[in-house]
Amino acid sequence: MSTITSQNRSSEKTVVSRESLYRLFADRPMKDEDLLVNLSMYMRSGSLAKLLFINEMYQKILNIPGAVFEFGVWMGATTIALENLRAVYEPYNHQRRIVAFDTFEGYLGIGKSDIRSKIIGEGVYTVSEGYEKYLEELLDYHEQENVMSHIKKHTLIKGDASVACPGYLQGNPYVLIALAYFDMALYEPTRKCLEAIMPRLIKGSVLVFDELCHPDYPGETQAVLEVLGARNFEIQKSKFLPDRSFVIIS
Repeated sequence: MSTITSQNRSSEKTVVSRESLYRLFADRPMKDEDLLVNLSMYMRSGSLAKLLFINEMYQKILNIPGAVFEFGVWMGATTIALENLRAVYEPYNHQRRIVAFDTFEGYLGIGKSDIRSKIIGEGVYTVSEGYEKYLEELLDYHEQENVMSHIKKHTLIKGDASVACPGYLQGNPYVLIALAYFDMALYEPTRKCLEAIMPRLIKGSVLVFDELCHPDYPGETQAVLEVLGARNFEIQKSKFLPDRSFVIIS
């Protein structure tokens, strides 16, 4: 099982009251098929804001070509949201491939530029053994539900992204990157992956950062400053999640 369920900044009172939601979910008077089309009933506003944020980012790449890269998958909710947004906005664009990287073993190789905490530590965000196979099956299901299901449009890569990403790009010299979503928090992999993808970015490409300018994750900010520079690019924040940032390559 995962060693952590999610980052939690809620008050103790909120955490206690949330038990009511868990109880209501467990006692739901509906069949599974009804639950799957009514999931928003149990989605808290923070989770909805995350979906709106992903949608906000996806809309910015609709007019440019290229793949979507995700660095840091964990359970795969963002990966699946991206697959379904592709199906909603551009169902016939089979060249809009989603490439997702994760060790599926939690954080590894925490360096001097990172701060250790309950959230940042070796093995934190580990998932159950073989989880990537489950996620692959789930992604396959969603793709089969969508248009042009006979063409596989996603690639799930298990391993150190700082090694796997350059390897993938070398093996696929035709790939351009329209959107890259960074959610690794750590300095070293963020820097190396940023360096690897820079030659594949085009005008309009979007770089998304989950922990930029956050005191608990200084490594991500340091990596961005070293690779992009502080004044070379305009860094903007999401209108749905003010702690999420993005850069549009110009």
